Amino acid sequence: MLNKSNALKIIKLALGSSLATFIAGLLNLEYAMFAGIITLLTVKNTKKETLKVALGKVYGFLLCTLFSYLCFNTLGFNLVSFSVYTFIIITFCFILDIQYVMAMCLVISSHYLLQGNVSFDMIINESLLFTIGASMGVIMNMYIPSNIDKIYNGQLKLQEEIRVILLDISNLIKSPTEGTEYDKDLHNLNNLIDKSVSQTYENINNNLLSDTRFFLNHIESIKRQRDILETLYSYVYTLNSTPSQGYIISDFIFKMANTTLDFNNVSKLLKELEFLTSDIKNQPLPLNRDEFENRAILFLCLVELRIFLSTYLGQNGCSV
Repeated sequence: MLNKSNALKIIKLALGSSLATFIAGLLNLEYAMFAGIITLLTVKNTKKETLKVALGKVYGFLLCTLFSYLCFNTLGFNLVSFSVYTFIIITFCFILDIQYVMAMCLVISSHYLLQGNVSFDMIINESLLFTIGASMGVIMNMYIPSNIDKIYNGQLKLQEEIRVILLDISNLIKSPTEGTEYDKDLHNLNNLIDKSVSQTYENINNNLLSDTRFFLNHIESIKRQRDILETLYSYVYTLNSTPSQGYIISDFIFKMANTTLDFNNVSKLLKELEFLTSDIKNQPLPLNRDEFENRAILFLCLVELRIFLSTYLGQNGCSV
């Protein structure tokens, strides 16, 4: 599918390749079209990847020149020497983990073979072709639109999905025998986390000097909150009825879900949670085994809620 990203890459590849070939032609270089091919081989999806490939091609070009000189001047300009050269260059490319330069190395050596010499003039010719093509590839890839807006929007969606899961848990406490959308909502959250991670690392690879630790820290915080919510849900799921205290906790979770969880609001919620916990502790003891078990589950929920809220303050959480 031809989306905006693919359309931009087509333009960069076509324009860069054409310009490299044109410049090589203006300099009357032999095999001028090869400069355009080098450009195509250099342009990658991200800036860091492009620079890495360009650097690898420098190593590849130096090896190619060295072994072409040795093989052809020792064994002659024939298919046997070209075969020996091919074996040597492929071996070194694998050793240095630069397999992506093998095609370039073979094409350059074929130029020496066709010309019947590895003279200083031919080495300069191939050097200029390589420099023009690789430089044009790097230049073309220096413009990649920022995806910072996507990352911010992704963070908002993550917070919204957290809110939805809190509502699922709140509803389940009040109606433990009814079904919820929790499994679907958790699946959506996990997909959003994976997408946000991908977008964040894409931003890292396309912004060479930017500091994106904030985005990564936010995603790690979301992962911790997800894990806490999974534990919280596992507790709530075991309820077989709802004691009076359950409605109080359910309302508190509902309030959390509908509150902007910034530093000030979270601090207020933590104080309210402490008061709520203290109040529940001072209520009359359970009258039967079922009520005892359900209230024990709810107390564990209070512990998890405190840990959950503490993640917004950069704390590890502590027992209530």
